[in-house]
Amino acid sequence: FTQYVIMLANLNRIAISRTDNIGDVVLALPVAGWIKKYYPNAEVVFIGRDYTRSIIESSVFVDRFVDRMDLIDGSLDLKSLNIDAIVFIFPDKELGFLAKKVGIPLRIGSFRKLHHLLSCTNWVNFTRRNSLLHESQLNFKLLKPLDIPTEVSKAEIPSLYGMKNITPLSDRLASLLDKGKFNLIIHPKSHGHGKEWPAHKYYELCQKLPSDKFNIIFTGTEKEKPFIEEHFNDLIQSTSNISNGAGLMNLNEFISFISMADGLLASGTGPLHVAAALGKLSIGFFPPMPPVYSQRWENLGERAFHFEREFCRRNYSCRKIKGCECVESIEVDHVAELLMRESYLR
Repeated sequence: FTQYVIMLANLNRIAISRTDNIGDVVLALPVAGWIKKYYPNAEVVFIGRDYTRSIIESSVFVDRFVDRMDLIDGSLDLKSLNIDAIVFIFPDKELGFLAKKVGIPLRIGSFRKLHHLLSCTNWVNFTRRNSLLHESQLNFKLLKPLDIPTEVSKAEIPSLYGMKNITPLSDRLASLLDKGKFNLIIHPKSHGHGKEWPAHKYYELCQKLPSDKFNIIFTGTEKEKPFIEEHFNDLIQSTSNISNGAGLMNLNEFISFISMADGLLASGTGPLHVAAALGKLSIGFFPPMPPVYSQRWENLGERAFHFEREFCRRNYSCRKIKGCECVESIEVDHVAELLMRESYLR
């Protein structure tokens, strides 16, 4: 026990490993902020995918980003990083055994993963699937072996993202914004990560929002660009306050673009969490279905809102299909009313 206390007192470099998608990574950033609160002199290393590098490097609480694949393929020696403790927020069998091989002293993982029972030195026993806590709150559970508080309220989380290292927006993308209007980003697709509001309702919403007050920009990946063109092209071509930004930005540019806009509307997907973390108006759509409901995945921010029915109309029968009657039933007028009210508060 004495040796353990001494080890905690001498943690100079703590690594966080979260190697999955954008939204998951955004909701893991507060862990870095929480570690910095209790270990202010420690360097925080965040191990992730290169795909999410821009998210991770935007946080002032992260001192260094490390690409997981650089460690796995050996182009970067994990031992050379001199890490004192590593927290596997996302279970990683390969990286876990590598951390054991190079002798990282404190290796923290889930008790419910057999590979981490074999590769880690400390385990935390909890379940995500059946928990009533938010995903971001669950991440703090893994900090228990660091002897810091693990119960963090939703109200505390917005101050812990630290997304302040933002690249200046290029003139090319800034031209899509209108300083005289409320710049609303509509991100209609979700890569299958969320239940989506129907295209015809986004279309109707655009018609309801006054063109003299709102500048609307549709965004998405290059693969999602044809969807936007198919459903919204006549609006984009006939209305001066609506444009298509799909396929025009990489993730770093998209973060910068969101930071310069006023609000974002999307299903429960990565960009929604980015907007919330940046303190922007963020409005999300969620199905009332565990474990993908708002109780687990809502956007947490200073101006974060979401729409969700109180109960599922079909007893979760849409769990394995693309559509969701509950999300599709959310009224356009309710969304428009919220946007109109919040647009006056920007």
